[in-house]
Amino acid sequence: MGFIMDGLDAEAYDRKYRDNDLVRRIVAYFRPHVRKMVVVAVAIVVAALVETGLPILISRGIDQLQVDANTNLVPFIVIITVLACSGFVFNLLRRWLSADVIGSVVLKVREDAFDAVLKRDLSFYDQYTSGKIVSRVTSDTQAFSNVVSLTLDLMSQLLLVVLLIGYLFLIDVQLTLLLLAIAPLVVFVALQFRKIARSTITQSRRIRAVVSSHIQETVSGISVAKTFRREDTIYKEFLDINSQSYQINIRTGFVFSGIFPILNIIAGIGTVALVYFGGQNVKGGTLSAGDWYLFIQGLALFWFPLTSIASFWSQFQLGLAAAERVFALLDAEAKVVQTDSKKLGQIAEKSRLITSTSATTRRKPCSTTSR
Repeated sequence: MGFIMDGLDAEAYDRKYRDNDLVRRIVAYFRPHVRKMVVVAVAIVVAALVETGLPILISRGIDQLQVDANTNLVPFIVIITVLACSGFVFNLLRRWLSADVIGSVVLKVREDAFDAVLKRDLSFYDQYTSGKIVSRVTSDTQAFSNVVSLTLDLMSQLLLVVLLIGYLFLIDVQLTLLLLAIAPLVVFVALQFRKIARSTITQSRRIRAVVSSHIQETVSGISVAKTFRREDTIYKEFLDINSQSYQINIRTGFVFSGIFPILNIIAGIGTVALVYFGGQNVKGGTLSAGDWYLFIQGLALFWFPLTSIASFWSQFQLGLAAAERVFALLDAEAKVVQTDSKKLGQIAEKSRLITSTSATTRRKPCSTTSR
């Protein structure tokens, strides 16, 4: 696989940042939006409470029907409907505010990145192609926002799991302990993807920058290329770069799509075990049908957030890899540093006089002589 990565070495100004340092700098961009983020946090808590309460309420209804088949279910239906609608509203509020904050942060990061581009001296552009720099300002700043979206989703899923486990412990300690015994295996498997995910996505973003750079330089210099009939050579170079991009993107897709099937297999084994032992407890009379239903529903509510949490670190590398490239551009040290800023007023005045004289000369009528 080594040949796939040929030509994708880091730029000289690239740096390696620790995850903690990257997260700290990312958080700094969100400080001006603290109030909105507090509202988002509250919406996450309420939505998690609602999602946890729905299966609990349904299980209580099932148990009530076992006690009295003539029980009026209208109140249950009304409450379930209200909870479902309120959960939708709070999730909508969370996503709307999150999109607003993330958009503002991306705006600021992109402004800082573009400002850094303008401050670099000309030797910087002699050494690095413009297409790769443009890729950091555009696509990498956009991918930077994925870190926040993933973090907010993680908070929501984590809170849901904690609330659900707390209630399941009140119903059946043994089944809940069995559920928790399988959970670390899911987390362990997911964490193994962390290093390979970071490396893979970094190479993917580099090859994207290479493709962007090649296209941009070809278009900007198309007149020269056509003058010297270099179209075939440039096209063959692009085919090589595009093929390399294809191979790396396929590898990246395999890495990130492979984690979920593995986690789902482990979750499926856990589901089979819990359904079997839960059914045995119902037959033995130690567990009610409603509580068993709650456990089965709890599996769906538990495994999906857990697999999301477990795969978080792998997906988190997508945003961190992009943030690392953006911050490397921001932190690049200039070889030429401007130490003064003098106004060129006198030169500007002479320039205006020269321009005025030239305009007067152009307006002066030409004399003609007749033979």
